[in-house]
Amino acid sequence: MKTPKAIVAFLFLIMLGFPSCGNEPQKPIMSSADARAQEMPPNRIVSMAPSITEIVFALGLGEKVVGVSDFCDYPPEAAKRPKVGGLVNPNVEAVIALEPDLVIALPNATHENTYRSLRQLGIKMLSLPNDTIADLYATVETIGQEAGAEAAAAEMIKGLQEKFAEVGSRVADRPKRRVMFIVGMDPLFVAGKGTFINDLIGIAGGENIAGDSSMKYPQLSIEQVVSKAPEVIFYTSLNFELTGDQEKQAEKVWSAYSTIPAVKEGRIHGLVADHVTLPGPRLRIGIEEMARAIHPEAFPQREQDQ
Repeated sequence: MKTPKAIVAFLFLIMLGFPSCGNEPQKPIMSSADARAQEMPPNRIVSMAPSITEIVFALGLGEKVVGVSDFCDYPPEAAKRPKVGGLVNPNVEAVIALEPDLVIALPNATHENTYRSLRQLGIKMLSLPNDTIADLYATVETIGQEAGAEAAAAEMIKGLQEKFAEVGSRVADRPKRRVMFIVGMDPLFVAGKGTFINDLIGIAGGENIAGDSSMKYPQLSIEQVVSKAPEVIFYTSLNFELTGDQEKQAEKVWSAYSTIPAVKEGRIHGLVADHVTLPGPRLRIGIEEMARAIHPEAFPQREQDQ
């Protein structure tokens, strides 16, 4: 069964796919008041998304975090912070009550009035996109600049880039395998063009079967999946809990479509959702998990068993 966190995360992934079909990194949105206040690092930060919370804590700013979204539970300390609503239902009163001097959220046209209200109260408000890997780098850099953690931000970006380069070099000479990355099972939604998941697939030596879609998270029919013939199918704990029984359940779901290469060859792999669906430092784990599943031959057996 899906957890509430997984359901909200899936819904938000889908929401991100509708406003824009482009593939260009977006720029952070700041008010003029924000620019004037840049000289003074914040002491009270509210994060309104799990991916933002993870980045802020990883930058060594955890002690300054006074509030988080309802679904922020990593690192464990984040779960102890006061809650300010979910991704789809932020509580502006709860945010204001915490007296933050910096609020960080993800872009959402539905919540622009909320963001505007916070700015009008003199609260610095950052709206930082997370569609692509380039967006992730820009978000980390911006948070570092705004919160006085430039060195930590540069180190995080460097670490991600080095890990992606390392994994990419391992699979560079391997044939691109067609990959389908499921973000929702019923109906079937997959990661498409203009997403960080699409970026990860490419780095890991795959070719996204939905990489030519005009939508970030398109819905596919079974007929389309059969036609596109993925050689590797990824699902995550957004779809099934990653237990032995659930892995068998996932295989059973797809067993009816034995002509799909991924089904025929037993290349249906479950991934920990937080490693591959939250753009943040743990993508360093997720990218290797994906590459090992797409190209196990590129990783020595001894390493596979560790």
